[in-house]
Amino acid sequence: MAILTLTLKLPFYRLNQCKAQEFDRLTELNTGIANQLLEIPKTDRRKFTSKDFNHLEIGSGWINQTIRNACALTKVKQFQCLPLEINNQGWGIHKKGDTYSVAFSIVRGVKKRVPLAIHQSSYAEVLDKIMAKEAKKGSLKLWKSKKGIWYVLI
Repeated sequence: MAILTLTLKLPFYRLNQCKAQEFDRLTELNTGIANQLLEIPKTDRRKFTSKDFNHLEIGSGWINQTIRNACALTKVKQFQCLPLEINNQGWGIHKKGDTYSVAFSIVRGVKKRVPLAIHQSSYAEVLDKIMAKEAKKGSLKLWKSKKGIWYVLI
């Protein structure tokens, strides 16, 4: 049976300015970490873990994914912007009433739930399947459009 991969691009619902600024700051920090890793030889790059970046406030799942991305993209000389990304273990979907929210821990030890704006009913169906574990969830990315709107890519 063929596997269908679907990426949902969901805007945050009424994202406040404080969280948007925090996402901006952490994305810049993440890009800086990735650029530091690119300066290290390829053989030594794979030896890094989240423990090596313990002094930073970004959670270990996010750091590990940044290390994976920096090791995988070896032809890149420098990242302009590397969005925050985490694998399927570091996030979850919740539903309260008709509102869906995504929960993740971007800063070490602080788990937040941020509501999502769902524009298509098919997206709600997919999110329901993910919550019921009928669909396999993949990675999650925090992405900012050129217009300044923050999205979660699932």
